Amino acid sequence: MTPSSPVSCHATGFYPKRVMMFWRKDGEELHEGVDPGEILPNNDGTFQMSVDLNVSSFTLEDWSRFDCVFHLSDGEDVIITRLNETVIRTNRGGKNTNEEPSDMMITITAAVVVSVALVLVAAVFAAVYKKKKETNTEQSRDNACDLSTRLNSEPS
Repeated sequence: MTPSSPVSCHATGFYPKRVMMFWRKDGEELHEGVDPGEILPNNDGTFQMSVDLNVSSFTLEDWSRFDCVFHLSDGEDVIITRLNETVIRTNRGGKNTNEEPSDMMITITAAVVVSVALVLVAAVFAAVYKKKKETNTEQSRDNACDLSTRLNSEPS
């Protein structure tokens, strides 16, 4: 996770789909820097939802002041989850923001570099082939003109 990455609070497996989910700071609902997601269906008839919080302007010390609130509209069920760096899952597989790039990132980067190199090689070959074809076509035309000139100038 980088400081510019949003923190996503995700709930899944709930029913019915009438829910409220939001971020709050010091008990007050936040609207700025919050990106509420859509309620989406799961394959089993339940639903899921996420709400993102942009934490780039907050210090790590302030994180304990943030909560994700999930509330089912039809009941008293309210789940409050405090923002805690140690329980945040990232795509990098770790919780430490100073970790080295993962093997997957290195593999993806290498694949992109190889793909770009292959495209460049193919473009060079295509240009050489086209130039060679144009040269052969011009030579064929010149030979045909020479032959026509010789045939027309030779006595019958």
